[in-house]
Amino acid sequence: SWSVRDESLHCEGIIKLFHTFAQETGCLTQSVKDDISDCCQQVVRLEDAFIDLAFEMGPVEGMTPLDVKRYIRFIADWRLQQLGLKPIYLIGEHPLPWLEAQLNGVEHANFFETRATEYSKAATRGDWGSTWDIFDRRRKAQDVPDSVDEPSLITAAE
Repeated sequence: SWSVRDESLHCEGIIKLFHTFAQETGCLTQSVKDDISDCCQQVVRLEDAFIDLAFEMGPVEGMTPLDVKRYIRFIADWRLQQLGLKPIYLIGEHPLPWLEAQLNGVEHANFFETRATEYSKAATRGDWGSTWDIFDRRRKAQDVPDSVDEPSLITAAE
């Protein structure tokens, strides 16, 4: 579950960056939205092929290939919505509800026998909106401008 939390943190960070970049540049045109949706569908097709390949090795207790494919579509729609885009697959309920508890559960460790691998309580509790809100309020309190005039790192050949 440590890896899942790490990847979730990466996703949350890049989604925040995406929204900031889109707001500052105005680049989120319909064409860009369509490209993102097309890329999402391609990723889902690739995931489907991987799932089929993985299940050729044999069954997995508690999961079927269809369950996992529905889960991939559920996550794809969730990420699209986080980006402010329309969902594609419309999977109503989490197809593997027990998986969410497994991935987001708090790990406990005997202090004398092992090392805990959880990042922090915030990694599994609370919401990222309030985390980023705290960051934004701190930034505004410090009067950090949204964009700073910095010399360009890429200049014309001299």
